Amino acid sequence: MIVYSAFLFVILSIFGAAFTPAEFSRQFCAIELVLLLVFGGIFLSHKIKRNGLICFDTFFVPTYILINYAHAVFIYPDDQFLPAFLFSTRSEVIPYAIAVAQVGIAMYMLASVAFELPGTVRKDFKIELPAWVANRAAYLSALAAFGIAVFIFLINRVQEFIHLYPRLMAAVMSLIALSWYYQAQLLEQNENGIVALLKHNKLNIFATVLFCMSQLYTGSRSEVIFLFFMVILIINTYYVKIKFKVLLPGVIVGVILMGLLMVTRVSKYSLWQVSLVDSVTYGVKVIMESPNILWMLLTDFVVNAKPLYEAIDYAHLHGYLYGLSYFQYLFVFIPMGGSLFARFVTGQDLVDISSGIVLTYFSGATYGLGINMIGDLYVNLNIVGVCIMMFLLGFLMTRMESPKSKYQYFIYLSLFANCVFLVRADIFSWLNIFVFLFIFDWLLRIRVDVSGIGEKASE
Repeated sequence: MIVYSAFLFVILSIFGAAFTPAEFSRQFCAIELVLLLVFGGIFLSHKIKRNGLICFDTFFVPTYILINYAHAVFIYPDDQFLPAFLFSTRSEVIPYAIAVAQVGIAMYMLASVAFELPGTVRKDFKIELPAWVANRAAYLSALAAFGIAVFIFLINRVQEFIHLYPRLMAAVMSLIALSWYYQAQLLEQNENGIVALLKHNKLNIFATVLFCMSQLYTGSRSEVIFLFFMVILIINTYYVKIKFKVLLPGVIVGVILMGLLMVTRVSKYSLWQVSLVDSVTYGVKVIMESPNILWMLLTDFVVNAKPLYEAIDYAHLHGYLYGLSYFQYLFVFIPMGGSLFARFVTGQDLVDISSGIVLTYFSGATYGLGINMIGDLYVNLNIVGVCIMMFLLGFLMTRMESPKSKYQYFIYLSLFANCVFLVRADIFSWLNIFVFLFIFDWLLRIRVDVSGIGEKASE
């Protein structure tokens, strides 16, 4: 039944894309949203029943709706309070942009339900892991988080490195998440609950808190969000099932805190310039004085409709990028491999062929507009590419929901870390975390033989 429902949604979405109005129509956008809420509700109900509350789609689908539909249905044309929309938008592209997004999510849902593995979903499989590997990971992650905190809080030159060394921060974040995963593998049979969590994760909790405080102090939120979702998944899988009455307040508080940080981090009231109380007071004042309090809090989501519109507009006026933005992922395991390959093939720097930079210049924006997953796919691969890639994403997601190996779990963990961010990034962005998990898993198992035999990787 669920497969037939998803297939019907695909047909209706294709029909909507084929008969999109030539001018902005709020009615058309609203109809598309209603269809998504109906079929998305059926889909989410099925996925939560199958996978539990803490699953990828619980966060991915609502985020997808918020980012791609909220502006067109509820905000436009009174959108001048959103920074990205201070730059002009051709309103006639908006309905087609919504229709493309609709086709994309419909293809994702179809693959996700059509290729589900039979039986009960289980994510709590265990791997054989020497205790010294888990302990090494815990000490190294705590040491790395402590080093970052010392650099930020004691050297206190934050003004010079907002978004400090993103690749390094992503590496530390991945190491901390891997340490959480390792400790879960040491649990005895039927050992779970809060007591077990605290018993096995003292250093991990220390590293997580210290790392998150350091990142938030510099105004960086991405790695904090990634780490939060990975830790939540591990806790829910191995220790304590997280219930809706805990999740909902947590999400609300998180949205408010991230909204406050969004307002203050680029102002003179950022945390490295004033006290926490002054920073929060200023952020609350700005948000409460806004006539659009809700959308102000959700600015980081709703503004990402802008690159979707610009991607549609750019492709129609100047043609497609034909996948140039994805060069960086062809050599994702090789440091600087993507940049070197892009320079060799195109003669351009990798940053110059990224869709985010191309669309920023195209729109006339004075700062980076960011990326929208569907817009990025469309400007690179046309609507056919949107259909194929979203279908493949749904296939990958549903096959990783019940991992049978640690590498499948690493893929699932990487995707889950991006369950909110993926919609406002590119479809391959999760690969960075996966690569770090893979590399650290290999490095942490290397054991030095003090008797002089050399180094060997433990089995």
